Formats: sequence, C-alpha cells, structure tokens
Amino acid sequence: MIRWVAGLVAILPAIVVFAGAVAGSETPRKRSLIEDFGIKRMFGWPPNGHDVLRLMHEFDLVQIRAVGIAATRGNDAVRRFALEQAERAQQREAAIVRLNMFALLNIDFAADPSLLRRNELAGLQGEVGQAFIRDYTVNQKADIADTIGMLQRYLLNPDNDDVRRFAQQQLPLLQQAREELQRLQ
Repeated sequence: MIRWVAGLVAILPAIVVFAGAVAGSETPRKRSLIEDFGIKRMFGWPPNGHDVLRLMHEFDLVQIRAVGIAATRGNDAVRRFALEQAERAQQREAAIVRLNMFALLNIDFAADPSLLRRNELAGLQGEVGQAFIRDYTVNQKADIADTIGMLQRYLLNPDNDDVRRFAQQQLPLLQQAREELQRLQ
C-alpha cells in the first residue's frame, strides 16, 4: 500500500506537468480536444479564445443544419424557433469570420460539426411528431446550456479582448434563446 501511494505521489507531478504542457502548447490551428472532452472544465481551466470561436462555430453549424430538419418534422413553434436560431447562427458566423481575420487568430474551422453533433442531428432525422419535438428541445437545451457555460467560463479569464467582446455580446442572446426554448416546452 505504501509503495502504491509513493508511486502515485511520484507520478502525480509528471501528470500535472504533462497536462499543463498539453494545455499550453495548443496552437491556433490545432483543434482543442482538451476543451471538447471537458478536461479543461474538469480541472477548472477556462477555455481560450480559440476554443470559444471553434465551439461557437460548431454550435452554429448545428443550428443551421437543424433548421432543415425542424422544417419538415416540427410544429409551427419549433419551426419558428429553429429558423430564428439559424438566422442568429448565420449572423454569428459572419462575426466569427471577421474576428478570425482581423484579430489574426488563424483558426482553421471544421467544415462539419463533430461526430457527436452529427450523430445528434442524425438521431433527429429519424424522429417525427412529438418524439422529434421532445428530442429537439432536449438537444437544444443541452447545447445552449453548454455554450452559455463555456462563454461564462471564458469571461472569467479572457485571453483576447476581441473575443471577450464577442462573448459578452453573445451571452445575452443565448440566454434569451434558452428562455424561448423553455416556453416551447
């Protein structure tokens, strides 16, 4: 038992140094898997500006694709909500592209959402009626809550003034979307 504890104590600094090196060595072009998997959240590390823009971009891709699914499967309220969110996503995308270009962030954005998000969308494509509405609202609620949480964590320790202003602008819009979604349920 003492050897086990001693071994753990001996290896713990190496784990901490490795995790810090991985978190600090992130380049603008490298996708932040650390943020995607929630490791930063687990250790209390705030996301950086690249994480914010990358994950907002992915959130927007999902919103834009979800409107097409909602148009054929949802009721009028869900269709209106999805259309409004897709329009906001397109506006955010334009702001993200401008930020990336003028702040010289050089982020390579993915053309498609992550596999997890694509699976969520595929699951919605197989639903109709009340099952679709239930699953759509549950997915939207989780996505919006995760995005709000990420922005709030970023605003605790922002690393870029332009991204900070962007996050401050988007936070009330997402909170409003969360309220609108609660009225749908």
